[in-house]
Amino acid sequence: IVEVIKISNKLIKLGKDYLFMTLGCFIYAFAVNYFYVSNHLAEGGVTGIALIIYYLFKTPVGITYFVVNIPLLILGWKMLGKDFIIKTLYGTVMMSVALGLTEGMNGATSDTILASLYGGFLGGIGLGLIFLCGGSTGGTDIVARIMSKYRGIPVGKAMLILDVIVLSAVAFLFGKEVFMYTLIAAVVLTKTIDFVQEGMDKAKAVTIISKKSDLLKEELMKETERGVTILNGMGAYTDSNLDIIYCVVSKYQIIKVKRIVKEIDPHAFLTITDVSEVLGEGFKNIKDE
Repeated sequence: IVEVIKISNKLIKLGKDYLFMTLGCFIYAFAVNYFYVSNHLAEGGVTGIALIIYYLFKTPVGITYFVVNIPLLILGWKMLGKDFIIKTLYGTVMMSVALGLTEGMNGATSDTILASLYGGFLGGIGLGLIFLCGGSTGGTDIVARIMSKYRGIPVGKAMLILDVIVLSAVAFLFGKEVFMYTLIAAVVLTKTIDFVQEGMDKAKAVTIISKKSDLLKEELMKETERGVTILNGMGAYTDSNLDIIYCVVSKYQIIKVKRIVKEIDPHAFLTITDVSEVLGEGFKNIKDE
């Protein structure tokens, strides 16, 4: 029975992954056709190559996208293994289908700046959903992972290099203005992907060095209802032992934390850092991941 439940849960998770990948592909494809194509904007990566070919020869974006990806998928299968390529193959096929089905949709605006902003935002949501479930749409993602594995170049840096090459071609073929509008869309898209992946669960990590750690920890736990961890430390200048308080609170509670520290020990040393995601008691359940 336990094994059956495990298999069922695994299949449900797999089904959700492919559902979100499909949804993400259609959202991104809609953004490309509705905002980018309608306003003669481009993109980075293989989508950018497909758009350049479309603008020059009117070849359907979906078909070009798939054809360009075929040699990359074969290369990825040989160099990265089949586990990575299975989801990538699905993402590539679904993206090609989505680009074909949404082709011809006219944009809501002829304002290129608005198209860049909304297209980047909507496209970022689509790609964010795909990446959130561990999916990929092929293209430069495959090349970047190969460069990372065999040349030691970070994936993010490799993708940036490849996108710059494509966008440089855009600037050369269609002019500086198209390049600049496309760059706006690319920045918005990247930021939106980060937001979707990190979610709205951003929090703050607080580190407090104080001689009144006992009072502080009690008040922090009482007022914020968050757990507190005490770390043993030593001052390098004084060679004296001291307690270091570490806790993670929501971004809305940080004002309360600073007020507590100020009231109990105004001489305390306090650092606050951003936390992209928190899993565990009081935040998102790690079992849901």
